[in-house]
Amino acid sequence: MQDNKLNSLFKTKIIGGVLFKNRLISSPISINMSEKGFVTNNIINFFSNLAKSGVSMVTVGATAISDQGNDTLNGMMAGKDKYFKGLKLLAKNIKKNGANASIQIYHVGAQGNPKHNNQEIVGPSEYYFKKIGVKSRSLTIEEISLIEDEFCKSIVQSFKSNFDFIELHLAHGYLLHEFLSNYFNKRKDKYGGTFKNRFRLVKNILEKSIRIEPKLKGRIGFRLSANDYVKNGFDKKNIEQLVKKLDKYKPAYYVITAGLYETAEKKYQDMKIGKYWDYAKNIKKISTTPVIAQGGITNLYSAQNLIKNNFSDFVGFAQSLIADPGMIMKTISGNEKKIIPCIAHLKVGSCHRCRYLKQKDNTFSCITPTSWKPSGDIVSKKNIKKDLLIWKKLNSQVYNK
Repeated sequence: MQDNKLNSLFKTKIIGGVLFKNRLISSPISINMSEKGFVTNNIINFFSNLAKSGVSMVTVGATAISDQGNDTLNGMMAGKDKYFKGLKLLAKNIKKNGANASIQIYHVGAQGNPKHNNQEIVGPSEYYFKKIGVKSRSLTIEEISLIEDEFCKSIVQSFKSNFDFIELHLAHGYLLHEFLSNYFNKRKDKYGGTFKNRFRLVKNILEKSIRIEPKLKGRIGFRLSANDYVKNGFDKKNIEQLVKKLDKYKPAYYVITAGLYETAEKKYQDMKIGKYWDYAKNIKKISTTPVIAQGGITNLYSAQNLIKNNFSDFVGFAQSLIADPGMIMKTISGNEKKIIPCIAHLKVGSCHRCRYLKQKDNTFSCITPTSWKPSGDIVSKKNIKKDLLIWKKLNSQVYNK
């Protein structure tokens, strides 16, 4: 039986002609289990499992427009004809299991690591990433034009493969964010300088994609960074300026986040104290586009408060759903005590496998007993058993304090 205290979460809403059965979203997640860019059975199983959780929409994260745009060799890709069949099957299975399907399209940009993707690292301008010792090369006008086409092909193909929504990644220091930001973009040509120029690449991608496929209007969402935590980076003024430009394209939604790779520590500190939600509320004040608040939301009661107090229209879950895809159903059926929480939410530093999996062994594995597990030999039964013992020990330490 549904708890009446959660009524705000279970109101329906229509976006772009698509019905959302509630205000709960599975935030973008990448499990890094593609093979040469293709959708695999593990990817289909993982996102299908999330679709069964009770959320109204599942977002497939980090789908690259090209080899150069991919952050790892195991990342999913879109745009080329060969990827269409797999994308269509993925969208079909998400929707078959009860959720709308969204896919996040991106290019890693100047924060890429050649050790992970075997590619030359590029961006709007030269950028030295001290933590990994990599310097990006500035893109030529011709290369920017090619990237624009690759974004358009990926967006249109994903929509034609029956994803309900396309989420364009304009955050976290990935390529499109880099073009928008003075911190990364030092260009002196038509793609740099004024905000109008820095917005040009995004503008061209949107207008060309909608021209090719008019039904995309109202079906493109955006992931936006509200704070980069660096001088000349995105802040309140920049994001408000960006939202006003994007609103002209009738977006499906905005997902509000913050931080770059190099400011990850500050970003997680802010997430921990709910600053991400304040960032979302600020956007909701200036735009009629639906806003998704996310970052550190660990239970439905916190989510209810955000909706009820007008911080956002929807709430996004990631680690909580990874740890226990049954958390929603357990809550509304009165079995909250049976929810197995994400340890990273309970005890800082205890586990960040899903967050940092790409910096470890390039496979996905959550150590909670209720989490989805990969099939085949990617994670052995012996390792899973070991993980569960670690989880039980850590969980005991948390609750016995």
